[in-house]
Amino acid sequence: MNKLNDIAVIGGGSWGTALVKIFLENTEKLNWFIRDSELIENIQLKNRNTKYLRHIQLDIKKITMYSKIEEIIDNSDLLVIATPSPFIHKTFKEHKDKLKGKYIISASKGVIPITQLVISEHFNKEFKVPYENIGIISGPCHAEEVAQEKLSYLTVGTNTKNLGKFISEKLSTNYIKTSFSNDLIGIEYSATIKNVYSLLVGVCHGLGYGDNFLSVLISHCAKELRLFITTIKKDKNRDLNHSAYFGDLLVTTYSTFSRNRTFGNMLGKGYSVKSAMSEMSMVVEGYYAAKNAYEIAKKLNIECTYINATYSILYELANPKKTIRDLADKLY
Repeated sequence: MNKLNDIAVIGGGSWGTALVKIFLENTEKLNWFIRDSELIENIQLKNRNTKYLRHIQLDIKKITMYSKIEEIIDNSDLLVIATPSPFIHKTFKEHKDKLKGKYIISASKGVIPITQLVISEHFNKEFKVPYENIGIISGPCHAEEVAQEKLSYLTVGTNTKNLGKFISEKLSTNYIKTSFSNDLIGIEYSATIKNVYSLLVGVCHGLGYGDNFLSVLISHCAKELRLFITTIKKDKNRDLNHSAYFGDLLVTTYSTFSRNRTFGNMLGKGYSVKSAMSEMSMVVEGYYAAKNAYEIAKKLNIECTYINATYSILYELANPKKTIRDLADKLY
C-alpha cells in the first residue's frame, strides 16, 4: 500500500471534517473535496470549517482543496467518501471512468436510492470498482465527539487485509482506536439498518416512551438485525456483539447526536414526514434505508417487525402512536 501517497476526503460536512482532522495527524498532505467554493475560501482564510464543527483548527498548509470532483479524482490514489449516500451517484456518475485503479473507502452510511444498493455494492456494480479496491469505515463514532477528541473506536472493513491495515494506521490516534474486519458487506448492511432502528426509537421517544421501554425495543431490534445480516451473508467468524455491529446500533439509537433519532423524535411529536425533512439540516439516511431494508426483507422472506413498522410510518403514512402501541403489545 506504499503507492497510496495521495488520500482524498470527499465531503465537507461534519463527518468529512472529522475525518480530515484525523487524517491530518498521520499524513503530511491531504486532498479535500467540497463542492461549495465559497466555503473552501472561508476554510482557507480561517483554518476551520466555518459551517460544520467550527471549533476544530485545521492545518491548512497540509490540505489541497478542490471544488471539482474530476480534479480531485485525478490527483488522488484513495478516495474516502463522506458524502451522504443520496448524493453519491450524482457526484461520481459522469466520472466513473476515472475511478479505474482508484481505491474507494466509504465512510458514509446508507443506500444509493437509484439502485437501492449499499455503497460498496454500488461502486462495484455501477462503477466497476473491484471489491479488492473497496473498503468501509464504520463506527460507533460520532463526528462531534471526534471533534472533542473523546476516545472513540472505528472498524475498517475490507476484503483486502493490506488495504485495511493501511487505512487503520492512517486513522489511529491517541483518541481513535481502530480494528480490522473482512466482513465488508455485513458491517455495511449493519451500519445501514441501524439507522432504521434509530429512527424508530426516535419515534418512540417523541411519543413519550421512557428508557425502560426503549431498552426492550432496542434489544428486539438487535435480534432482528442479527437475523437480517445472517440472511444477507452468512459468516461463521462474524461476532455481532462486536462494536461495529451492536456498538454502532447502541450509539445511534441512544445518542442525542443521532440525526435519525432526531428525525424520528419529530415524527413522534406530530410532525409529518415532509415537514420533519424540511426541518433537518442534514440528510436522514434511515429514511432511504427503511425502504431498501423493507424490500430486501420482503424479497428474502425475512420476518422484520421493526423494519416493517418504520417503513409503514415513513411510506404508508401509518399513525405513529397506533403503530408503536401495536408493537408494544408484542414486546417482552
